[in-house]
Amino acid sequence: MKKSMLNVITLALVLINLVLTVLLTFSLVSTNNRTNNLIKKVGEIIDLDAAGNAANGSQTGSAVNIDDIEYVEVKSGDSTNITVSYTDSGKTHYVVFKVTLGLNKKAKDYSTKSTSINNGMKLIVSQITNEALKYSYNTVTTNKTTIEKNLLSTLQDQFETEAICSVTLSEILVQ
Repeated sequence: MKKSMLNVITLALVLINLVLTVLLTFSLVSTNNRTNNLIKKVGEIIDLDAAGNAANGSQTGSAVNIDDIEYVEVKSGDSTNITVSYTDSGKTHYVVFKVTLGLNKKAKDYSTKSTSINNGMKLIVSQITNEALKYSYNTVTTNKTTIEKNLLSTLQDQFETEAICSVTLSEILVQ
């Protein structure tokens, strides 16, 4: 008799524990969801990427699907290498890098602006050179994201378009 009474009490306590665990789980999940939504809204307000994607300043405010981006390499003549020369204490130093523009194929002015961008490579190279000359030759690599961000806004203003959605500097060589 004592054993069956203990089994009934144990079963009742297990059921109470199960009910309290379910209540606790549902209350924590809803609170966690509200907290995540709040963090996401705050992140959007201060222009952070709450989803964890690369947000290095080379993206516009709206997210662009990678399938909708066409990458165009900036060319100086026939070469994709852009060379900027610096003179420091009578010595000449060079920075060589490649620049790639990301064009949003879904932008409303994509077709007209992509033609303008392809025809205006000399202007783009000039803008890149002007931006790179704002820094010393040995600080270009440390200011890469700043240069990309400034070039993005400059080129968007220059071509009066949001079709340019990213600027990427690569293969930076300093001599």
